[in-house]
Amino acid sequence: MEQILGVAIGVVLVCLLLSIIASHVLEIAAAFTAKRATLLEKAILRMVGDPGLYQKFASHPLIETISYSPAKLFGLSLARAAKPRPTYIASPLFTRVLLVSVAEMHNLPSTDVTAIVASLPADSALRQKLSAIILGIERDSAACVSAVEQWYDGTMDRVNGVYKRHTQTWLIALGMVLAVVFNANLFLITQRLWTSKDARDAVTATAQMYSCKGDQPCTLPSYDQARADIQQSLSAELPLGYDLDSVKNYWKNPAAEGWISMLWLWAFNFAGWLLMAIAVSLGAPFWFDLLNKLVNLRMAGLKPDKATPVPASGGQAVVAAAAVSLPVPPDDGAGG
Repeated sequence: MEQILGVAIGVVLVCLLLSIIASHVLEIAAAFTAKRATLLEKAILRMVGDPGLYQKFASHPLIETISYSPAKLFGLSLARAAKPRPTYIASPLFTRVLLVSVAEMHNLPSTDVTAIVASLPADSALRQKLSAIILGIERDSAACVSAVEQWYDGTMDRVNGVYKRHTQTWLIALGMVLAVVFNANLFLITQRLWTSKDARDAVTATAQMYSCKGDQPCTLPSYDQARADIQQSLSAELPLGYDLDSVKNYWKNPAAEGWISMLWLWAFNFAGWLLMAIAVSLGAPFWFDLLNKLVNLRMAGLKPDKATPVPASGGQAVVAAAAVSLPVPPDDGAGG
């Protein structure tokens, strides 16, 4: 049981460290491409159905306050549009700014949802959507506002789902790149942990540094710490990285051991790297929680079996048990 637990901790630790590096790289890429801001802009534009109204919405002071331009690489923007855009808008703020923007466009004195719906053109897509949302609650202004907020929250849930799928796709790609760069073959790592107790002990000692202790705040390790542990602590005990001499000798004559052996080697490596890439795509929080559970389980150990009392048979057994359990008084020399 201890051997299996040690192997599991080692595999999870490697997946965690590579996931942290992949997430860090993905966050940097997201800052340059402004993918989240682009998805939010497309979603709101589709909701209002009017580019002019969206421009009015986006230029509102409350929206401009939370809008930021994407980061630039050597002075060049990698985003499709370099204009400032928000990456997140709360539902109350969205509803308030939307109603104010529509009221200003149509010179309405009130931001009441029912009045705004009535003022919109009959063929307006926004009017059709808002009419369906407030159907049956037109006389309750607060309920109408709440219904518009729920409409926005539901739309944002779908946007978040699209962004998560986009993120997971890129995590698989980054995981594959990291698996090849670090030569993190899941099969070879598991084999080394299974056959080497020293490797299991060293990896477990490193894993305990990442576990949550007591009431201390439980946070993910930093990128620098993850990279340092892979390069220093784990590469010495696990088959990570490449032997440059072996790589040079292999590429001088790759088919020296036969084409079948070469194809088998590449298939074996590709399968191990692919499994590691899929594991990385699950995300650092998943592996961090799993690592803490495994470390806590190992630290607690297995519960000892409860002692089974032996039933006494007959009077003599009861008397013998009582004689053993009762203390014997010391002999003070007095007869009697």
